[in-house]
Amino acid sequence: MRSDDQLDRDHTPAVLIAEADAGDGEAAHHLALMSASGLARPQDWAEALRRLDQAAANGHALAEETRRFLGPGFDLEAWLAAPDPVELSTAPHVLAITGFVPRAICDWFRDRADPYLDRSPVSDPRTGGPMVHRIRTNSSASFDILDCDLVMMLVRERIARTTGHPTLGMEPVEVLHYAVGETFAPHYDWLDPDVPGYAADLAADGQRAVTFLTYLNDDYEGGETEMEAIGLRYRAAAGDALYWSNIKPNGRIDLATRHAGLPPTTGEKWLYSQWLRDKAPGYLSGL
Repeated sequence: MRSDDQLDRDHTPAVLIAEADAGDGEAAHHLALMSASGLARPQDWAEALRRLDQAAANGHALAEETRRFLGPGFDLEAWLAAPDPVELSTAPHVLAITGFVPRAICDWFRDRADPYLDRSPVSDPRTGGPMVHRIRTNSSASFDILDCDLVMMLVRERIARTTGHPTLGMEPVEVLHYAVGETFAPHYDWLDPDVPGYAADLAADGQRAVTFLTYLNDDYEGGETEMEAIGLRYRAAAGDALYWSNIKPNGRIDLATRHAGLPPTTGEKWLYSQWLRDKAPGYLSGL
């Protein structure tokens, strides 16, 4: 899928505005996503919803579906109010939220991701790029900002309001799928600053400060999220969330955040995984 840093010169905000106002539904949808995230223009949720309506009125299929899903009575103010978490651990700092999103949104994420599932990668310590490795056998689908929809952007904003990290510091949306026996063996989400292959990534985009998981179904057995340092095996209902800080208050990586996605023994497990960096990515400086 498209990388957010590939907002080419023919699709700058000024060009997109002209195209959208001339009846181009795709341009209007891009403006909705950019306004929701603050990508290359000020973050403005009223403008995002207005551009969504414009895209739907001009026949953009995903915008039409999104508009129907949100419905005429969608309460943006209530949605953006940060929910109250429950603290499960102070060191590492781990929190949980019951009912973070409605089940209908869980279904939306699964339906959007299902056609794009592929073997999930890990970060290659030699290059910093993605690679397939036996430590991780599940599949996933990734969505950059301009590949998202406004439902996804609303959930990202809810995460931002909950954690205090802006949406532009978030990595792409990643929807995870685990079939029976598939796993992500014990690992860390932070990037080791002592590994040369991660140096460029850390310098440009910062550290993965927070991991935020939203559970998208619950009709399976096994499949817990395990944090061995604190003896936590977490199972949640669809719509619940679990999140933790990968770094300590002093900014150093937290070795106690080693965790695993255990394999389902029956059924299949779906998650929305969101990594949050401790600064906005470097490419934004050129927009």
